Amino acid sequence: MGMLESGELNDLFGDKPKLIEQEASLFKEMRDEWNEKVKQRSEERNGYNLQVQELITEVQIKKSIRDKANQKVKELKDLRAEHSRILKEKRNALKAVLEEITENKQNNKEGRGRSVSRIRIEMDQLEQKFERGRLSMNERSFMKRMKELSLELKDAKKNKSSSGSHQELRSEVKDAARIQEESHNNVEAAVDQAQQAHDIMSRISEEVDKLRDAANESHSGLIRAKREADLMHSKYIVALKCMHSMSDLTSALRAKEEGSLDDTTNDRTGVSDIMEQLMSGGTISTDDLMLIQRKG
Repeated sequence: MGMLESGELNDLFGDKPKLIEQEASLFKEMRDEWNEKVKQRSEERNGYNLQVQELITEVQIKKSIRDKANQKVKELKDLRAEHSRILKEKRNALKAVLEEITENKQNNKEGRGRSVSRIRIEMDQLEQKFERGRLSMNERSFMKRMKELSLELKDAKKNKSSSGSHQELRSEVKDAARIQEESHNNVEAAVDQAQQAHDIMSRISEEVDKLRDAANESHSGLIRAKREADLMHSKYIVALKCMHSMSDLTSALRAKEEGSLDDTTNDRTGVSDIMEQLMSGGTISTDDLMLIQRKG
């Protein structure tokens, strides 16, 4: 079988160069579309990641506020416990005094309930009568009576002291109860503040998780789009390679038939070299692109 002539080669190729050129244009268009999606996905992912970083900073701030509030709660609880202890002691002291007063009142019902002043008056009168010799009792009876009055005076003073102590303790209990209540309210307020900070931190953490999921989804989309873009680019390069190889082959046969190898042949060889560079993953200049378009 003899060598093909350029005309026969054109007949053999038929419409294939045109079809391949159409496919190359389609692959290029699809590649550009996928590259645009890569760009969009990249911007989307980076936006999510930026929001994540900002929210993580906010979470750290809220965590610091929560921790400080929890520490304040602990301190206020200790203070409340101390105030509760003081209140309990005051109430127990008041209870003891009230029991003593009740006991003294019981004794008063038995005839020992005169005031301190009345007892003193009787003692003074007895002493004066005894000194003047006007007392209708002997010295032994006088001393016995004075001893009884002294005991009664002692009990009366004790009753009076208990009564005063009772009023003072009531006031102290009231003050201690007020302080304890304030401490309790302070604890409740601090607990609410700590809980609010914790709730906000939890909500932000949930949002961070959602944004991370969205960022991961965008990254997965970016990887898919990058894979498709690379695939379309490879197909585009292969189509260009086929298209220019057929053109180079036809030009070479024509040049041989005409008995000359002109600059066109060299240009075709240059185009092939450029295509090889593209296929190997290299970059080409603007002049190289113009050469492919001019000689395509």
